[in-house]
Amino acid sequence: MKFPVLAAAPLLVLGAVSSASADTVTAAVRSEASALARQYTGRVCQGDYDLDTDRYGKPLNAAQLKAKRTAIYNDWKEDLAEDAREDGDTYQIRFQDNRVWYWKRDGKNGEREFKVVILSPNGERELSCQL
Repeated sequence: MKFPVLAAAPLLVLGAVSSASADTVTAAVRSEASALARQYTGRVCQGDYDLDTDRYGKPLNAAQLKAKRTAIYNDWKEDLAEDAREDGDTYQIRFQDNRVWYWKRDGKNGEREFKVVILSPNGERELSCQL
């Protein structure tokens, strides 16, 4: 009786994700988030900082980075538009080069949020804060 030999499939590691909440975000990250918020919205962060990083398994080329940026933009645009319809939120979403960002104002309680994703060939960083 013959048994088929199965070749071992290579394991692909897609990436590693890390996250830091408001109480563990460093002063440098808070400063960076505030600087980006000021640059893109004219306002500085007031608190509730968050940092998420995601490393890719292998470096992305320019076309892959553009596709990733477009996917993030489209996902956020869909989510923000839904929040606007349901809750009366106002928002603005933009991208430039390898950055995508938005700010939104909650229609119910008036809170403002800022979020930016910075893409690089090796991974992405997502910073957010309350404005």
